[in-house]
Amino acid sequence: MYKIGLIGCGGISTPHIEGYLAIPERVKITAICDILQSALDKTIEKIGPVETYVDYGEMIAKADIDAVDIMLPHDLHKDAIVKAANSGKHILCEKPLCISLEQADEITEAVESNGITLMCAHNQVFSPCIQEAKRRLVAGELGEIFQIRTCDCFQLNPIFDFGWRKHLAMAGGGELIDTGYHPSYMLMHLTGSKPVAVTAMLGKYLHKKIEGEDCANVLVRFANGSVGMIYTSWAWEWPEGHNQFHVIGEKGQMYGRGSRFAVKLLGEEPVETELPKRHEFHAEIDHFIQCLETNSVPVQSHIEGIDVLKIILSAYKSVKTNTIVTL
Repeated sequence: MYKIGLIGCGGISTPHIEGYLAIPERVKITAICDILQSALDKTIEKIGPVETYVDYGEMIAKADIDAVDIMLPHDLHKDAIVKAANSGKHILCEKPLCISLEQADEITEAVESNGITLMCAHNQVFSPCIQEAKRRLVAGELGEIFQIRTCDCFQLNPIFDFGWRKHLAMAGGGELIDTGYHPSYMLMHLTGSKPVAVTAMLGKYLHKKIEGEDCANVLVRFANGSVGMIYTSWAWEWPEGHNQFHVIGEKGQMYGRGSRFAVKLLGEEPVETELPKRHEFHAEIDHFIQCLETNSVPVQSHIEGIDVLKIILSAYKSVKTNTIVTL
């Protein structure tokens, strides 16, 4: 039985909590932390009485926990990760891992020197269609991969309160480092290769009051020669005809969204499959606990998290310098 401490009890904590409650024989939330009493009270309503803290450093030092689940504003991730790692606590951290490569170096040192498990909470890796595509791509079903496109778009109300997300210093960027992180890690996961060059164009169409962008288009060249395309936005609804992912290889194509998966081999008709539905966050939490139980490496560790961050930061640099950025 692993004991978990939640660091941050905002909206994203709800699906995480549901994931832990789905496997009560293996894990228990024993402590929670948030600076808002209202957030602590709402969490207690969901899970019952637990230790409560307003300072995550104090919780890490004092609470009866084996691991922490970090769900803080982006700029606080590094500090919470390093404190937890140095205290021997395992870590699940919401995206992004951190907001600079200097912070990433500190995280790597803390995680690897203390021998703890860190998993990046990249929930869309557990989407049924992404998992099916990864299995088939590893098996070589499409042969050499030429291009992969990933997408995550939705329209936020123009009067939406972005809170800390409106500030570059706290968020590390705009839409791309937030929602755009999902298609970025999906792209890298499916490609199975390291990014080597990045170029991007950003826009701010609907949300003029935020300091960062509200949409992004990113091109990535990978070490294996494949090209990735990231399409993401807070300014418009999911575009008709777009899939969550679309892979083109020498033997055909794969594409899908959610539980819908399709493959079209060269010279053949498309074959569509409706995969068994799976709650992404439940699967994510289950995988994290399984990694702790078996002392195995998560599908998305700090290494993958840092590679995704490199894509994001290189995209920002590309826009600023109007160049293709080589990693």
